[in-house]
Amino acid sequence: MNYRYLSEADASQYRLLRLNSLQTDPNDFASTYDRESEFPIGKFKVRLENSVTYFTIGAFDEGTLVCIATFYSETLEKIKHKGNLVSVYCHPQYRHQGIARQLIQQIIDSLVEQNTVKTINLCVLSENKRAISLYEKLGFKRYGTEPKALYDGSVYYDEDLMCLEL
Repeated sequence: MNYRYLSEADASQYRLLRLNSLQTDPNDFASTYDRESEFPIGKFKVRLENSVTYFTIGAFDEGTLVCIATFYSETLEKIKHKGNLVSVYCHPQYRHQGIARQLIQQIIDSLVEQNTVKTINLCVLSENKRAISLYEKLGFKRYGTEPKALYDGSVYYDEDLMCLEL
């Protein structure tokens, strides 16, 4: 498995995996397949414009993107010590192999090395026990729950709020 920062050159593969995530696990994301499948490729390229405060890392199996995670840090002066882990997804065929865990650990290690971000926050569906277990193994702690955080048109979903202090 090869782990690296994604760039605009990865936009086509990123788009495929992102749309796959919205089909296989639609309740885990605020966006929808119908919405993002209409986006032009340029919208996905913009998402992969990396900086010190915003980046996406991917895991590749022989050149095929199979796992992604995005990090962005806050920019306002009083909260720039905080960042957010979002859009974490591993293709179902590659789950339970430690790929997502290693990917997120690389993000954590990179942030520790930079020494600017002190807290990483994330939101996860309260019913997504698999993901919650992964985050807890990485040291994240639940600090609250947002009731009715997502609504799919018929069901409301709560989200657990978790953080990792670096």
